[in-house]
Amino acid sequence: MKDMITPIENEQQNEPEQHPQDQATQQEVMGQLKKIRSSLRALQDAVILLNDDDSLEWWNQAAEDLLLLQAADKGRSIFDFINVPEFRQYYQAMTTPNDGVHMASWRDPKRYLKCELTPFGDEKLLIIYDVTRLHHLEQMRRDFVANVSHELRTPLTVLMGYLENFSDQPDMPPHWQRGFELMTQQTARMNRIVNDLLLLSRIEIEETHEFHYINMTKLLTHIYDDAQAYNSEYGHSIHLQIDTYDGLYGSEMYLNSALSNLVINAIKYTPKGGNITISWAKTSEGCRFAVEDDGIGIAPQHITRLTERFYRIDSGRSRATGGTGLGLAIVKHVLYQYDVNLQIESTEGVGSTFSALFPANHVRSEPTL
Repeated sequence: MKDMITPIENEQQNEPEQHPQDQATQQEVMGQLKKIRSSLRALQDAVILLNDDDSLEWWNQAAEDLLLLQAADKGRSIFDFINVPEFRQYYQAMTTPNDGVHMASWRDPKRYLKCELTPFGDEKLLIIYDVTRLHHLEQMRRDFVANVSHELRTPLTVLMGYLENFSDQPDMPPHWQRGFELMTQQTARMNRIVNDLLLLSRIEIEETHEFHYINMTKLLTHIYDDAQAYNSEYGHSIHLQIDTYDGLYGSEMYLNSALSNLVINAIKYTPKGGNITISWAKTSEGCRFAVEDDGIGIAPQHITRLTERFYRIDSGRSRATGGTGLGLAIVKHVLYQYDVNLQIESTEGVGSTFSALFPANHVRSEPTL
């Protein structure tokens, strides 16, 4: 009698045998995946995997503790747990790469968090860091700079006053005159640094600014007139092009300081007799301010660092022109209030263009009376 073969046995006979090497590879991959998942679970930072519809797919223990998640929350929207305007705005307008968003914890105002979102395929990976200690250190740095700068103003004012009085004496010996001139120049330079540090500190520390309508035609005309006065020893041809009467909603004092910095820099770093164009134009995305020159230009390796405090391409030249190394840092922080990045395009020996594209939500038409 023939042996009977059950259906299960028949399937096992028809199933192709897996090569030992393939089995080993599969086991290795599974082992690596387990290690990765165990590592993510052990992280102190919250890690959350989101589906394409912004719903929760997976999270680690830190995320569970931070958001008070339960197993039944799988599939719920992330906005059910992080309903904070700063987070929602960052999430919806996210670009790649991005620096994340900093915000105070919605449960503990003394705790500060940083959220970073990374898309891959149809899913997104959200990582939430506790940056409370870094926030406090940064606040200490700001307070220190502001306090030291403020304390330096009084002795500097006294020194500058006495130096001016001594320098004006008609019977000053010639060999002393040069020394007093140098001391006057250096105290004036230190005074400019202190004033710039105080301005930068105010911009950083003030969480809210007095915003109102800014008439950009009037502001840019004022900046142009000041530039012409400063330009007397350089002899540049300065042009002002205003293609729209649209203004901005913001802080005029800080914006004036930032845009003036860009214009004065163009004057200082363009050889005598150059051409400088200041422009304000409407675009499909908002309004664009730009300063274009045919000056010495900037090497590519310096461009990304230009807005750092005290960063100088040529220290000797910066000192000779009276620069403090803080001007572009001030510009960066002022533009940050408008969600704007400073754009720099430059070619050595050809010239540079510094521009800022103000988004439509900050652009305003002139109010009607």
